[in-house]
Amino acid sequence: MSASLNSPRPAASQAFCPHFGECGGCSLQNISYEEQLKSKTAKVVQALSFIKGLPEPKVHPSPDLRYYRNKMEFSFGDVYPPVPGGPTIKLGLKPKGNWHQILDLKDCFLLSPETASLLAAVRKWAEENHLSPYNGHKKQGFLRHLVLREAKNTGERMVVLVTNAGDFPKDSLVAAVKRAYPATTVVWGIHESASDTAISERMSILDGPGHITEVLRFEGRELKFRISPHSFFQTNTRAANVLYGVLRDWVSDEKPDTVLDLYCGGGGITLSLADLCRKVVGVETNLSAVEDAKENAKENDLSNAEFYGGTTELLLPALLAMAPQIVVCDPPRAGMHAAARAALAASGPRTLICVSCNPESLARDLQGLSASYQVERLEVFDLFPHTEHVETAVFGVRS
Repeated sequence: MSASLNSPRPAASQAFCPHFGECGGCSLQNISYEEQLKSKTAKVVQALSFIKGLPEPKVHPSPDLRYYRNKMEFSFGDVYPPVPGGPTIKLGLKPKGNWHQILDLKDCFLLSPETASLLAAVRKWAEENHLSPYNGHKKQGFLRHLVLREAKNTGERMVVLVTNAGDFPKDSLVAAVKRAYPATTVVWGIHESASDTAISERMSILDGPGHITEVLRFEGRELKFRISPHSFFQTNTRAANVLYGVLRDWVSDEKPDTVLDLYCGGGGITLSLADLCRKVVGVETNLSAVEDAKENAKENDLSNAEFYGGTTELLLPALLAMAPQIVVCDPPRAGMHAAARAALAASGPRTLICVSCNPESLARDLQGLSASYQVERLEVFDLFPHTEHVETAVFGVRS
């Protein structure tokens, strides 16, 4: 029997990160990876246990167990109570159970081995230039977030310093970053609202092109993705490549003319399937993601990929009138809108592929579709090792 994610765990001494137990991330790293996969799979199977004849799940481990993430958002905070002679600045992640504090990170195994050196360099640069961290309670201060994005397959890397309105020595920031970290572009973002997010209202490029380029590789095919500071891209590049490869196999077997990709984000799945059909159509609410998807289609000379901005539930009836042979659905964590489920149940195509990061919302969606679709394939993907998150892909055929 697989272990429950809530069962007693081994001592923290078995964890590999010195911040384990204090940091809010990587909460399962003291459990063997085999047990993590068993627990995540059991979680999916339990959520979908209402399905008669549920297929045996095929499990895909993450290709990387450390340094697997391609994006991290670190936060600045002040040292309180003040320490005579400093330091005055913290830079890191939120402590476990305390979102109003900052854990000053000295090491991290999520992004890349150079991350710790970069955090130390930026922290030192900020202290030397007497820059104040933003205080969420007082609603004052300058430094807010440090966002890192890495293209795992091309080696390109982005650093985004997010601040309140103001100014700072930009050339010295770029120099400090490049001494510690192989950044190919450095960007400055300004975020003036009180919300504790790393999204910038205004951005300036300080060094490099202002974006990075990632590639996904499939058999006989390579896709390029331009990633800007706010672009959506699956956080575990190599595991996403495995997931998209499975979806390609499923779609290729069906030999469709038209494929519809709902909640398409920046077009990762849409473009991965474009060479397998005459036309593929992506739908996404986030308009900046739609623009990224269109640019990525141009970058890869995929003239048969179309993208529309708008809510899925409103656009879906008209899109289903195009008579797609396959619909792929990868909704946000909350799952599909009820109107979207109803439209698919009423007039969806023969084949429906559902991708989900939340077994509970996936179960709710499949229950709403159970009278119309029979689940024939079930595959589990670990995109976030050492956490409780799990990705699921379901292949359904109209009954």
